[in-house]
Amino acid sequence: MFTRNDLLDIAAKMEKNGETVYSKAQTQIKNKELKALLQWMAREEASHQRWFLGQKEDGDQDSTAKDFAQMLPDVLQEMMGEKSLSLDEVDFSKITHTSQMLEIFIEFEADTILFYEFLETFIQDDKTLGGLDKILQEETAHVNRLTEMLQAVEAQSIPEETFSLQP
Repeated sequence: MFTRNDLLDIAAKMEKNGETVYSKAQTQIKNKELKALLQWMAREEASHQRWFLGQKEDGDQDSTAKDFAQMLPDVLQEMMGEKSLSLDEVDFSKITHTSQMLEIFIEFEADTILFYEFLETFIQDDKTLGGLDKILQEETAHVNRLTEMLQAVEAQSIPEETFSLQP
């Protein structure tokens, strides 16, 4: 069973996961533009993680928490289907080109947006909704920047690099 705080924890973990992967990837990339993009994204994800953790309520005393906890697992499963909310499942050892990495990051960011739009339906106060809307806009900007970078790689204005994300 999930509560509002559980959802916020999931969101914070997703952001931490993204920060870790983007930070690791940028240390193994030679292209300066892509490295700068991944550095920026890692900072954004860290900021989002702090925001989600700051939204948690003491004791999860929401009066609808019981109903929410009962219905959420089914709704979340139905909404997400086979989508992954984590980059932990990605086998980065099989990624050999920048375009592959960018496609994975775009998919992760898109899944993140989907989850946050779902989370938005359970938030009541305007201040929190405003903060989440800002994060949704930033996540959309991430998808847009990654897509632009992917298009540049595919157009060869940024050379396709072979690399490994192995430690």
